Amino acid sequence: MRRIKLLSFLNNLTISQKMLLIFFGCVLLPLTFQNFFYYNDAEENIQEGMMQRLTLSLSEKANKVGESINGAIHLSNRYNTNEELYRLLDQSYTADVNFLIAYQDVIEERIFSDLAFNRQVRKMMLYTDNPTILNSALVSKLIPWDIITLGETLLDQNYASLTPNINGPMLRISLIPVKSQSTYDRSLSIIRNLTYYPQYYQYNKAIRIDLDTSYLSSILEDSDLFDNILLVDSDNRVLASAHSYKEFGSYDIFNENQVKEGTVVLKQPIGDYPLVLYGLYDSNLISEEFSKMRWKTTRVAFMSMLLAVTFIFLVAYNITQRIRRVVKQSRQIAKGEFIQIDNSSMGSDEIGILAESMNNMSQQLKTLIDEKYKSQLIKAQLERETAQAKLLALQSQVNPHFMFNALECIRLKAVVKNETETALMIKYMSRMFRHILNWDDDIIVLHEDLKFLDEFLRIQKYRFDDEFEYSVRVEDAARDCLLPKLIIQPLVENACVHGVEGISNKRLVEVTAVVEEDRLVITVSDNGTGMSEERLSALHAMIKEGKKISESVGLYNVYQRLSLFYGNKFTFDINSRKGQGTVIRVAIPARYKKEEFGVLNTAH
Repeated sequence: MRRIKLLSFLNNLTISQKMLLIFFGCVLLPLTFQNFFYYNDAEENIQEGMMQRLTLSLSEKANKVGESINGAIHLSNRYNTNEELYRLLDQSYTADVNFLIAYQDVIEERIFSDLAFNRQVRKMMLYTDNPTILNSALVSKLIPWDIITLGETLLDQNYASLTPNINGPMLRISLIPVKSQSTYDRSLSIIRNLTYYPQYYQYNKAIRIDLDTSYLSSILEDSDLFDNILLVDSDNRVLASAHSYKEFGSYDIFNENQVKEGTVVLKQPIGDYPLVLYGLYDSNLISEEFSKMRWKTTRVAFMSMLLAVTFIFLVAYNITQRIRRVVKQSRQIAKGEFIQIDNSSMGSDEIGILAESMNNMSQQLKTLIDEKYKSQLIKAQLERETAQAKLLALQSQVNPHFMFNALECIRLKAVVKNETETALMIKYMSRMFRHILNWDDDIIVLHEDLKFLDEFLRIQKYRFDDEFEYSVRVEDAARDCLLPKLIIQPLVENACVHGVEGISNKRLVEVTAVVEEDRLVITVSDNGTGMSEERLSALHAMIKEGKKISESVGLYNVYQRLSLFYGNKFTFDINSRKGQGTVIRVAIPARYKKEEFGVLNTAH
């Protein structure tokens, strides 16, 4: 019973209401439950994804800092293996000018070149206890020799060997007293003894490469995930940072236990160096990220539901409007008004099929009623139309017969009066009429059609007297080709009437027929008045677009008949120039059997 009541309830709802019910039951409610149950899982996934992003970002920063330090170490290795540098620093100079020449030509040029291509290096300095050299911007005389302090007073210092080799590079972190806070007083340096070539042992030699802590800070600044990123040594001194730590004076000391509440610290070592990167970020970022995602999800869900409701209303409107038209039609049929629905707007779905069936039913009912009440009127009309058809058939038989008899009487009269030429023209005219009116077979052999064409040209020569000449040249391969009847004659007639008739000198019409490959090519040319460009364009438009021209009915009919017989497998070209004549070229498939013409080879 409950099921029946539920179905009864659904029966009273409109189609739009039923579709909305489907939307709420199958889309909205399941989507709401799904978001509710999987909310916590989504937050955990966001936290995990955020941690992965933070770890990856901090690892990338550590790699970049490590690459900068590696670059400085590799640079020190290059100088350690430069024999020319050893020779210059181990040489005793008898005059200051000799050292200055070597300094400018070798040391200065090489060091400045390397500084230009190593952005992480702020300064490079060579040290030696050679008493014959001069102190300069790039070379320092260190007596007594002290590889640790390098002759500087250090307020703060830390050393770490970077390799097990005692003469290998070491990392020195120090603080130098200066008078101005605008001058760098911190030093992060790569220091190494130059001992690669033992033959240069007269004096001690060393190189110091200072890393640019501002450049390292710029590497750390390139991140929008962390509140701050710190480069810290083994004694927790802050050497560089993204922000919030000073760059001059005594080093700040980082204490992981003293960060503010809610700040999470990530740690990433810098390769094998005694340096560590600390990434600080606010844990509230994850909550903000989740809030952004939740708001974005809400907007997407709202837009999806709005789109779904829009489509439901469109579909419901489409269905209800067409059903209403079918209902209206059924009510009109019930009243005896057999109206029709426009099927073009009803579609091809079940409703469209129903509308088509209703149209058929309406038409059949109307036909049955018309047959019942109007059968006598239809019968009388059919009888009258039948009588008219019979009369037209008798007339079509009588008129040509009468015309042939009349022409024959005129011809006999001309023979009696010894007007043989006139009688011959009438004979040709009679044959032409019979040829034109006889359509028992509209596919003929070319040499038979040429007989009719010859009689037509003889009449034209009679008409123009001695001022007209014609030429018909047909190759043997073309004489047995089949073609539709009366294709050539209208073209020749057009050449006579619209071509040579308008000139007073020697009139000439030429007809040729040849077979080129598998096509029969017929050409009709004249030396007449030719056509203007406007006239020629109109004829081309008539051919391409089917725009019939009153004075070119013959050409239009020829083109249309060729289209019926050959479709698009023929060409019809017209070339003409004003005062130089006209050439019409027709190319059709060369056929020798009527069966090749298909259904069109039957009589008309």
